Amino acid sequence: MTYTDKQLDEAVQPAVDATEEMRQACEALCRLLSSSMRSPGHSEPRYVISVASRMVGIEAHRLRHYERLGFVRPGRSDGNTRLYSQEDIDHLCCVKTLMNDLGLNSAGVQFALALMQRMEAMQQEVASMSGRLGRLESRRRTAAGPSGAEGEA
Repeated sequence: MTYTDKQLDEAVQPAVDATEEMRQACEALCRLLSSSMRSPGHSEPRYVISVASRMVGIEAHRLRHYERLGFVRPGRSDGNTRLYSQEDIDHLCCVKTLMNDLGLNSAGVQFALALMQRMEAMQQEVASMSGRLGRLESRRRTAAGPSGAEGEA
């Protein structure tokens, strides 16, 4: 059986679209991960809900809905007004991308966010192990002495 170029293009296009969606999802998740590694001032609550909604590009009621779903936990002022940090804004932009651009439902977003938290914990663990390994290697070289042979004296 032979296929026309059009039939081949139609067969391949869903895979190309899925690959593009995966690239967009990875970019969104990487933005979220990199935002969590920013300076401490980045997490200071400072934007009221109207400003935050304009920054993210969604309605205020959607931000309240995302809060109910547990996607974001804005700070509160003394008068109980929601205050969003820049970290919250970045997080909400990622949630928006996952839901609106990639079509994930709330369960999918919760899974993606949990996966991101796990990835961050694993990266910290790898960094810690690398540091320990470097210190052990340094001690081994110091114990070996300038000749590089251990125990020759």
